[in-house]
Order: sequence, then C-alpha cells, then structure tokens
Amino acid sequence: MQKTITIRGVVESGRRLGRTLGFPTANVHPDAEACRVAAGVWLARVAVVGGERYWGLVNVGWRPTVENETADDGRMCKAEAWLFDFEGDLYGREIEIEPVRFLRSESRFRSLDELRRAIEQDKQDALNIIERDEFTL
Repeated sequence: MQKTITIRGVVESGRRLGRTLGFPTANVHPDAEACRVAAGVWLARVAVVGGERYWGLVNVGWRPTVENETADDGRMCKAEAWLFDFEGDLYGREIEIEPVRFLRSESRFRSLDELRRAIEQDKQDALNIIERDEFTL
C-alpha cells in the first residue's frame, strides 16, 4: 500500500484548463515529499480551512498532457483538486487535501478530449468508492 500524506496550501490561479474541460480545479504547490509519495490521481477529502469539507479528485504531479517538459526538469509539481458539489471561488484560500484512494498513475494523453474522458472515468470510479462507503468524509 502506498503511503499517503496531507497536502496543504493556498489556492493559486492556473491556466484555467480544468475549467474548459468541465473540471475547474484548485491548484496548490505541494512539497517535494508529496510529489514523490502521492504522484497520480486520487480520490481525496478536501477541506477549505475554516470552512466546509468536500470529496474530490486530485492529480498530484507534473501534468504531462499539458506540459511539454519532463518531471525532472526542475519544475515544481502541482496538486490540482476538483471538488465534487462545489461552486465558488477558492483563489487565495487555504485548502487541505487528504488523498485517500489511489485511482491511477499520471499519464500523457494524446488529446484534451482523451484527458477529459479519463477524468470522467476517474470521477465515476471515485463516486463508486464513495457509494460503497469505504471512507467517510
């Protein structure tokens, strides 16, 4: 079993690509340990510090489909969390991401449409896990 950690950070503005794919994300920069341990797509609990908790999908890594460089080029990895049933603006707010179930490794997709289909499958997989009550929020 893979060791999990908690990622905490202030939500920063990104390229807004997730929004165009139908999955607006809250972007934070995790520390190097989180990137080594948690790289990939996860079902996660996401807490807005001082606010509500949500289920979400989080990708931790280097975004190989939308970035041309490789993971060892010195770029910082990102944690991009899409919160289920959330509407609003989190820019500048602190969130805490707790990955709870690893769904898949980070992959390079041939197109944004292929990436969107993979995220839809990730969403369905996550909802199935939640429905089975394997974890509590």
